[in-house]
Parts: sequence; C-alpha cells; structure tokens
Amino acid sequence: MAARSGFLHQILFLTALAILMQGCAMIEIRSLQKPHINMAGYRTFTTLNQAKSGEENYLRDEVLLDHTSDVMSELGYLQSSPKKAQARVTLVFNEGFKKVFIPPATEPIISYTEGEFTTVTGTVNGETIHFFGYIPPMRVERYVGIPAHEIDVYKLMLRIDIYDSRSLSKIWTGTAYKESTRGNAIKDARRMINKLLRERLPAL
Repeated sequence: MAARSGFLHQILFLTALAILMQGCAMIEIRSLQKPHINMAGYRTFTTLNQAKSGEENYLRDEVLLDHTSDVMSELGYLQSSPKKAQARVTLVFNEGFKKVFIPPATEPIISYTEGEFTTVTGTVNGETIHFFGYIPPMRVERYVGIPAHEIDVYKLMLRIDIYDSRSLSKIWTGTAYKESTRGNAIKDARRMINKLLRERLPAL
C-alpha cells in the first residue's frame, strides 16, 4: 500500500511539473569548450513580468529567447537535446516609477525632391530661352516644433541563471539593471543580454 502511495505521489508530481512547464519556450544548448562545467542539454526559458496587460505586443518572451540563443551560439554553445540543467532568463519590466520632463525642441526634417526631366528656363547671351533639361534632386530642410511633454521611465531588471546538468546546482548568475522608456525597452534588453553573456559568461 505504501509503495502504491509513493508511486501515486510521483505521478502527481510529474503531472504538476508538466503543467508548470506548459508554454515555456525552450532553447537547448550544450558546451563544447567547457566540459568541466557540463552544461550539456540545458534549456533556456524566460519568466517575463509585464508592466501591464497590452504590453505583450511590444515586449515578448521570444525576443529575449531568440537573442539569448544567438549570443550563446556565437560563444560556442550549440543546440542539443533538452532535459538536464536549466538556464533561466528573467526580465522584470516594472511599471513607470518616475516621470521625466522633456523640454520643447525644434527638430529638422530633411527630405529630397525627385530628379526629373522637364522644361528648364535659362538665359543665354542675355536672352531668356526655354529648353528640355534635367533638374537634379534638391535637399529640402524644414523644421517642426515638438512641445514640452513628460515620458514614463521604466526600470528593467534582467537575470540569467545557469545550473550544472549533473548536480543541478547553480553555477552562474548574471544580473543587470537599466532605466528605460517604452520605445527603447527591447533594444535595452538586448544590450543587457549582450553585456552579461559576452563579458561574464566566458569566465566560467
């Protein structure tokens, strides 16, 4: 009876684990250069905390996973089978914690006309004549005024945790913080991943 109860507990545990892992995108990577670490078959997935509903169209798990996979591949970590250890990429995107005042400004808008063949008026020996010629593209510069306004500043926290595939103990953690704005969060998150992986991961 006790054996049956223990078996039932194992089934329930595995079922719960499968439910928890549903929806986690995976990147399977292994290391050819650092066998003493044994990161063979580790998987990478994200925990992405959104600022509010609706932000998911603007900042998605796939953005971080794809970029992390690209950087890891450049560093010599290749795709392999899943299972074993984990590498978790967590981005906490906190709601705006302060406002920044942007003073009024004038921004130039530069454009160019299209070159065209048309009737051109010119003066030859003091006489005005009309002939068919080419007018080259011309630079047109105008200015537009931007009124003073406020923007929300967000606080990004990125953490990458890597676990050894034999002992399942954490062997590396990288954390980065940055203030960002709505239009720059994806670009800033990519830079944070670059900095963590390129500068600190090779030290393993």
